[in-house]
Amino acid sequence: MTIMKVRKVIETSIYSRDLEPLKKFYSDVLGFEVIEEEKNKLVFLKAGASMLLAFNPDRTFPSNDKLPPHGAHGSTHFALEIEASDYEKWKECLAQNGIAIELEVNWKEARSLYFRDPAGNLVELMTPGGWPVDHY
Repeated sequence: MTIMKVRKVIETSIYSRDLEPLKKFYSDVLGFEVIEEEKNKLVFLKAGASMLLAFNPDRTFPSNDKLPPHGAHGSTHFALEIEASDYEKWKECLAQNGIAIELEVNWKEARSLYFRDPAGNLVELMTPGGWPVDHY
């Protein structure tokens, strides 16, 4: 039997009933590019080599004309890789935008900043070396 491997996580989905603050946060503060948007239904953002998809669960679950039902209630967590040399710059960016850092962690070979987006999701900015994954 042939062993197949997954190359990477290509998209992550988050959910909020109010997508406009999420779009503004991820595009204006974190610099993600808006790829597609359907007002009050979905926002697709390019995040480096991956995609961040934001859905309004009231509009995409249980029925959705383009995709299988998408929806969740409550917050989630995901991590975004940043350059180690940009760590302090990201701290300054968050502070300048009034975003509170909940926690900073120094791992064995990486550092992380944790903060919340407008929907309450826990976002982590992590320097390379925290996980045994390919780095871009």
